[in-house]
Amino acid sequence: MELEKSCVYAGPTWIDTIRIYRMRCGGKIRYVVRHMEEEDLWVFDDVKAALEFIVRELVAVSEPLHVGECPP
Repeated sequence: MELEKSCVYAGPTWIDTIRIYRMRCGGKIRYVVRHMEEEDLWVFDDVKAALEFIVRELVAVSEPLHVGECPP
């Protein structure tokens, strides 16, 4: 199984405790949200639902979230 890692940003700011992994599962694409400090995982059918969950349950931010490449 191949995972593609992305990082989550609030505006230009990287949220270093959250990662999103894109993976193929049963012929579909799934998005796995991982909280790096607590090592919890949640799985979503689309990235929009994953980002909505992150705002609702994991981080308090005022800027919209988006995914991008992780910093070096």
